[in-house]
Amino acid sequence: MKKKNHLAALLVVVILSMACRFSRPEAGGENTPEPTSVDSTAAPSTLSPTSEPQAQTLQFSIGRNDYTINVDDTPREFIVYVPAGYDPSSRTPVVVMCHGSNQHPNTMYENTSWVRKADEENIIIVFPASWKYPLISEPGVHEKWNTPGTAMDIPPGTELKDDVKFIRAIIDNLKLTFNVDENRIFASGFSNGGGFVITRLLSEMNDVFSAFATGGAGLLNEEATNSVPIQTHESLYNIIGSEDNKISEGQGISVPFPLGEQEILNHPNFGSLLQSTTAYLSLEMSYLVEVQPDFTRFTFDKSLVGSNNEYVFMMIKGLHHVYPSGDDNRTNLDAADLFWDFFLKHPKP
Repeated sequence: MKKKNHLAALLVVVILSMACRFSRPEAGGENTPEPTSVDSTAAPSTLSPTSEPQAQTLQFSIGRNDYTINVDDTPREFIVYVPAGYDPSSRTPVVVMCHGSNQHPNTMYENTSWVRKADEENIIIVFPASWKYPLISEPGVHEKWNTPGTAMDIPPGTELKDDVKFIRAIIDNLKLTFNVDENRIFASGFSNGGGFVITRLLSEMNDVFSAFATGGAGLLNEEATNSVPIQTHESLYNIIGSEDNKISEGQGISVPFPLGEQEILNHPNFGSLLQSTTAYLSLEMSYLVEVQPDFTRFTFDKSLVGSNNEYVFMMIKGLHHVYPSGDDNRTNLDAADLFWDFFLKHPKP
């Protein structure tokens, strides 16, 4: 079923940044790289320490490769998966996949379908690691990306790492190492990692990334912040589950979340989410909607500034706070499949 509707909205927005479903694997300490891949030739690589990251060619093998680079005198970890069909004579797209709170790159490596998708579509996948911080709201230290929500939850005087510089350093190293298709570099994230993608990468690295996609995170009208621009014109795909307990707890919204078209539009939180996100992306509130028994998907693609960007919002029935990977939800929807199809529509000109 497809309809059109018009609403007007312009809200100052900030990201929802939350804890996540998976805990960090026990193996490895705070600055210890995860074990290398089954391919025994793939060894961890540590680049020379410097306060300013210097792009260098990485040693790599087909499959999993673990690296540590130094950014602002801080060792930062990431995994790069090189697909079996990688051909250095052909330009290859890249997807950066950011984990959620209290997770590790290995969580996304093992619990999403991006490795499978990499081999199917010949994509280089990057799984970067965030940093650990003490929080005001919870005891202990927690893996978190530098988002407005994280900034509000750390004790005064705690230094936040420059995660945008870290991601730029990774991309610079990839460009020296691989034949990267610079028109097809994409970013995805889950929960707090999705918050980082929207509030930081979308606004500060849209010169690098062509499109963005998140699960378990979205622009919600919480509080004004100067670090999130009022308007931009990028393409974003946002998935939320109707049984997402973390969003429920964080926003005080009872589950299950609404699934019907009008119920979503009239909901005080999710209607505002659609209004504020379309305003953020310089899009009209004119939409197409697909209503299925297991999901409702809105597509907004009428630009206010003559751009070709779009915003897709999908509410999935029965999905909890997970980055869907097929076997973890009743609809067998897989974010890697959905997001890759979306990314293919939005290369840089």
